[in-house]
Amino acid sequence: EKDVRRLEALGLDTPADRSLLAGLRHRAGSANEAIDAIEQALAEDNTKSEYWLQYAELLHEAEESERALEAVDQCLNLDRQIGDAWALRAILLSVKQGREKEALKAATHAVALDCGGAKLIVLKADLLAETGDLMAAEACLEKAIDDFPMDAELRSIVASRRLSEGRIEVAQALLDGTPSTIDHPELHIVEGRLHLARADRQRDGTGETDQLLLGSAVKSFEAALQLNRETGVAWLGLARTQRLLKNLDEAGNSLDRARRLLGDTDSSCSIEAAMLAIDLNDIHAATRYIDAAEIQGSGPTIAYVRGNVAIKSGDPKRAIAMYTDTLNEKPKHIRARLNRINCYLALDMAVEAKEDANILLSLAPELTVAVFARADAQSRLAEWEEAKEGFLAVLEQAPHHYQALTKLGACYLALDRPERAEGPINEALRLAPDHGDAWHQRGMLYAAWEKYEAALSDFEAAIRADGNNIHARVQAAAIHHASNNVEQASAGWRGVLALEPDHPLARQRLQQCEQQLASI
Repeated sequence: EKDVRRLEALGLDTPADRSLLAGLRHRAGSANEAIDAIEQALAEDNTKSEYWLQYAELLHEAEESERALEAVDQCLNLDRQIGDAWALRAILLSVKQGREKEALKAATHAVALDCGGAKLIVLKADLLAETGDLMAAEACLEKAIDDFPMDAELRSIVASRRLSEGRIEVAQALLDGTPSTIDHPELHIVEGRLHLARADRQRDGTGETDQLLLGSAVKSFEAALQLNRETGVAWLGLARTQRLLKNLDEAGNSLDRARRLLGDTDSSCSIEAAMLAIDLNDIHAATRYIDAAEIQGSGPTIAYVRGNVAIKSGDPKRAIAMYTDTLNEKPKHIRARLNRINCYLALDMAVEAKEDANILLSLAPELTVAVFARADAQSRLAEWEEAKEGFLAVLEQAPHHYQALTKLGACYLALDRPERAEGPINEALRLAPDHGDAWHQRGMLYAAWEKYEAALSDFEAAIRADGNNIHARVQAAAIHHASNNVEQASAGWRGVLALEPDHPLARQRLQQCEQQLASI
């Protein structure tokens, strides 16, 4: 402001003075006054291309795109070798329907004149893709990386683009090709996102393996923050990773920092806040945050988060609908497909779950949790041999996977090989003594061996671990019934009916018990 007053005190005698004043006004945050000053300069001398470019830039920042385009065209009419003018023209035309070819021509001029930096190179590639020349778009970015190997921003943008396309190995190669003499926060951020993408494709769902996979992402985001503590995207990436690691307090702190830097209205922050609220069992807050994110526009991620909210609210059918919306727009969304599989399994839709698991494994062959889900679906379809092989494959990668150990035992029981079932089930109980399904399966094993007292003890342990385990309740009640323990059988059948009021066997057996008790 002092510079402005000093210049005004000296007197504004020439258009050059007014152009200088416009620049000072702009830097001082007085956009309207800056525009007034450059308009006065143009009124006195409209033959200076630099004045028209300055005018166009000010109008663009003021979101007056039509006037900005007219000004930049006036600039280029005076001098067609001004790269910054071509760059601005490309940006202005790129958002106008039907003018993609003009925008591409402008971007090509700007890049040829070495103006606009990484963003213009990427814009040119996007415009090539929009006009249908995908190979040229790819070649444009590859050539730019070769021509400007020290441009960290360009490398990070292209790597990020490849990552969002699901081309993990290409993104990794771009990072691996970074010259050792350059370092940049954006490169570490992409590296962190790359680790998260690999974790999505390799995790087994047990938590133990997941921690190893996600720890590398934490290190990458922290490396970015060591270079620049004011990088909001790095804080956001760190918040997401900490949430996935169940470090929810740390995730909240990192998210607060990200929101201070990126702004409360940033949709990515609102989406992450919704995901954190879900993990904190605050459905109302999660809904509020995702509603705020949708103000900026709907999309596959919005639908995905709404699916997660539906799961937490106990509505798997709505969750499936939301995940389907996500996958229709983004078929390679790993977590949306995995969550839809889990919803299908919860609704006992094993055929659909198996089909989705096959698709998921075609996208991420090393995703152990998808191998487990497919084997689970196969076991429900009585494809016992295939399911057994699937659970064995899971255990080869994650020997501590107690759910796979339990279900492997169930497969052996179904295949009439109870002697093979005991080892994995006992190992599952050693790893997870509170896993109700393992107690239930061992009870089934003892029942197959006609050790009914031991079986009853295990079925009761299963019920203590999970009161909703209806199968264990049925088996326990059946043993009491067969042993003529009428009162215990009656209580057992009532427990089954409390979970499933229309259970036909439980109704029939309870009626028998009541008749027997009435005759005593």
